[in-house]
Amino acid sequence: MPLPTANNEMKLPSCFRKHNLVETQFANLGKSKRRSGFRRLAYCKIEGTKRPGIIYVPGYFSRMYIAKANVLEEYCLKNGYSFIKYDPEGIGESRTDSEVSFTEWYEDACYVVEHLTDGPQILVGPSNGAWMSLLLAAKYPGRVHSMVMLAPAVNHGLDDDLFERLLQALDKETADRVRAGETIRFGSNWGVEVTASKRFLAEMKEFRINMKEPLDVKCPVRIIHAMQDQSIHWENCLQLLDAVPHEDVRLYLKKRGNHRLMAEEDLRLEIAVVEELLTQFPAPSVPAASVSANAHLPALPQALMDGLMSEMGKRRTLAGQGRGLMRSKL
Repeated sequence: MPLPTANNEMKLPSCFRKHNLVETQFANLGKSKRRSGFRRLAYCKIEGTKRPGIIYVPGYFSRMYIAKANVLEEYCLKNGYSFIKYDPEGIGESRTDSEVSFTEWYEDACYVVEHLTDGPQILVGPSNGAWMSLLLAAKYPGRVHSMVMLAPAVNHGLDDDLFERLLQALDKETADRVRAGETIRFGSNWGVEVTASKRFLAEMKEFRINMKEPLDVKCPVRIIHAMQDQSIHWENCLQLLDAVPHEDVRLYLKKRGNHRLMAEEDLRLEIAVVEELLTQFPAPSVPAASVSANAHLPALPQALMDGLMSEMGKRRTLAGQGRGLMRSKL
């Protein structure tokens, strides 16, 4: 089968920006059961008329303005598909001073599916996000249209010996603090802060997926992996191929490339695989009226709108000169 190719008109350098194309919104998830304070989830959402929508499920301690998410954001904005990306709690604009929680990351992902999207969704998950996507596919079989896994890291880092090797890379004082139960953050080799704590590892173990049995996945799956990945060996993907029971599961294996899959050729392949799923498994579009609640309202003449805005501005100015009270007949 020939390798899919993305639209050659894509201009990828803009995907390496450190900002989002749409305004960041925040969802209040209520009081945390695991730490002090309230939970807040930052996300960026594009409303589209085409389905399925696309959810970018972030990787390990990864922010939502990463190029792998940005390229999807630009694609959906240009082509009319709904899209959402988010910062898991404790990361980026969802950052708190408290300890991050793998359980809350899972709850964040569930919240996005249940409350911030509707209809069928393609899940695009890099690394740890692929693990989270498998959990979502099992929980929401009627909502997950398909999945794209980028260098999937399923069950990665759960072994105690790997955790001990991580501690050995730290100075003795810091490692002893972690062994005693303290949580620390430290810089990673991919430019973000990560957490080391016994509690975080214990929570991850609660979400371990049994790869020796068929997974509860009822949708098409696409996997992209690079053979030069030094973090997750590409042969792990072969186990995934066997574990996913759906017949349409494909692995796109690249000879060059690393775990991050951030080269332009990687981003083009990511979009090409998404386009492949959109083409092969089309979903009914959303009626335009349902995208905006005000779409059916008649538009006021521009001159009248300008006059109203000007009058309101004058009255606010006059109000500021009095006792701070705004009086208006409007």
